Amino acid sequence: GAHLKAALLVMTMFLIIAWAIDLAQTLDDVLVRADELGQNRAGLLALYLGYRGVDIATRLFPVACFIGVFAAELMRLFGRETVILSAAGWSPRQTLAVVCMFAAMTGSVQFMLERWWRPAAVFAQADLGLGGYGRRFASGEIEGHRWFVVDGNVLRARVVRDTTPALADLELYRGVVAGDLKDVLVAGHAEPAERPGFWRLEDVALWSRLPGDGESGGESSYSQTSLYLISRYPTLELHLPLLPETLSYYDVPAFYLPQEPLERLSAPDNPLKGPDVDAALWRRWAALLLPGAYALLGASLAPIAGSGRIVAPARIVVLALCGYFALVATKVSWAMGEIGALSGFTSSWLSIALALAGTLIAQRVLARPH
Repeated sequence: GAHLKAALLVMTMFLIIAWAIDLAQTLDDVLVRADELGQNRAGLLALYLGYRGVDIATRLFPVACFIGVFAAELMRLFGRETVILSAAGWSPRQTLAVVCMFAAMTGSVQFMLERWWRPAAVFAQADLGLGGYGRRFASGEIEGHRWFVVDGNVLRARVVRDTTPALADLELYRGVVAGDLKDVLVAGHAEPAERPGFWRLEDVALWSRLPGDGESGGESSYSQTSLYLISRYPTLELHLPLLPETLSYYDVPAFYLPQEPLERLSAPDNPLKGPDVDAALWRRWAALLLPGAYALLGASLAPIAGSGRIVAPARIVVLALCGYFALVATKVSWAMGEIGALSGFTSSWLSIALALAGTLIAQRVLARPH
């Protein structure tokens, strides 16, 4: 109970601070958006804070577990409770058993935050056009042309991000990756077709080389190649292994994605699968143990701060910094997984392994005779 109360108190402090910082930047925009939607200002503001609270809690709940358990164990130390219980035969392992119960509850909460609650909260903000997520992840056309390499071809188009995504001003250069440009398909608009793996192109023009053109064997055939308009099509279905989910969530970090599209993007038939997809999937499973690993570390470090009437403030600061370094290690390992420097499995479980290693070291220190 003391651990839960302390962790919730720390999380509440985090939320108040984060809300204050956020509202300093977004309050006027939220109120203006309420007027645009014809909704009550206070109601929309409360809804926005609720969504932001879910996102903030997902990020900071493991840290709150570390600080909360660390602080609760320090209070037991200052109140001489640990001395009395130790004299009565209470062992550190019994304390860790209590922390494991705490870890089971908080791990379940963190798992649901990562897997379901935060993605829902983030895209609810995007749908309402609220805050930073409303600007970054809103549906609609993304500014500028984007380039894709799919199935040995190069695609250039403007992305329309939506539930049913689309491509505009499409140019498909076929064969260019292999160094042999065969033709170029130009279309005004493209959407996923009913057949999986196919796209329906509209207002299509096919530009191609004439036989023998650009085959003189010079150092570069591209400069000698001319393309000629071969034919036009009002509509054309073309096999293009570009998953619709890739465009529906284009430019959205994988750890924000709802579970179903995230699993779809991790499939082997996704030619544009990035390392961040696997990292996000493993990170959600690791969430089951992350708060507990931090809590075990906090509970193991706190008794090192002193015993009985001996309390060393400098030692408390150093021990608290150990928790901060554990947080930094977690962020760094996650970032390395997202860019592919570490595998998704390694990046997600490395920080937990480090926290548990720190717990083991602290327990060995406590077990030494004084």
